[in-house]
Amino acid sequence: MMKNIAIIGAGVSGLTAAHALKYKAHVKLFDKSRGVGGRMSTRYAGAYEFDHGAQFFTARDSRFQKVVELAIDQGVVAPWHGRAFYKKGTALEVDIGSDRFAAVPRMNSWPKVMAKGLDISLGARVSKLTRDDKQWELHFEDGGIQAGFDHIICAVPSVQAIELLPDNFSGMEALKSVQMDACFALMIGFDQLHDFGWDSLRVNDDVNAWLAVNSSKPERNKDVTTLMIHSAPQWSNLHADADREWVQAQMERSASEICGIDISAAPHRALHRWLYSSVSASPQKGALHAQALGLTACGDWCLGGRVEGAYLSGLAAADALISQC
Repeated sequence: MMKNIAIIGAGVSGLTAAHALKYKAHVKLFDKSRGVGGRMSTRYAGAYEFDHGAQFFTARDSRFQKVVELAIDQGVVAPWHGRAFYKKGTALEVDIGSDRFAAVPRMNSWPKVMAKGLDISLGARVSKLTRDDKQWELHFEDGGIQAGFDHIICAVPSVQAIELLPDNFSGMEALKSVQMDACFALMIGFDQLHDFGWDSLRVNDDVNAWLAVNSSKPERNKDVTTLMIHSAPQWSNLHADADREWVQAQMERSASEICGIDISAAPHRALHRWLYSSVSASPQKGALHAQALGLTACGDWCLGGRVEGAYLSGLAAADALISQC
């Protein structure tokens, strides 16, 4: 008899695990959001679109490289040949690194393709897990319950996994060692075209860490200029609960100095807070697995962040279960 597996979280890790297991078990995903993809997400505002989570991804592991190549063939991923620089003092240095890729025509396009054919419940926030002698029940914030699961994969940020998983979960110590940093994403839409001389810019700034011309990515709307600004991790952690208007003003001031224009004069400005964004401390394990309890935890935080890390962690979570299915 095929096992019933619940996956909490329909980001890249959860979707990857589901695909690897779908022919071996009955798999159902639950996510609190309105869409799939986690931080591979896109915000819309009229003619403006912003990839306000993951900006791009690289592919170093051969397994992920094959997946990216397939996605390119499917037309949902393309290379991003943007002008990439570091800002060091007043000078700009070329940001040389691995090839960059972006989902097209927007960052959430690839997760949407990954989600096809999977059993996914959106807007379903899991608040508690309970277990009888053999199986798990999922309790939802709206009072609903779904029972009969032989195994649960928590593909959510580490802090949320700690809240859900029992104290006797064998990976709890590793979970608690993870440091996930907050990040504010400031979305700027201009009513005229701008060329800043770069398409992405890493900055050594107390407030901001990253600026990118979102509209420079492949298959984006080139009739407008959209700018994404991400705040620096330490600054974000310190001010995670600060007044949003103050946060936005500080980020706009810093970005205005860098860009040489008054960011606060742009017709569209919006701020989003990612409470769990980048990863500054990681267990460096593919997934945390407790077979006897029927529990697994995975996510990009297992391997230090990044979209590739999320994929590899989801794959590791599934691999640990396939032999048991």
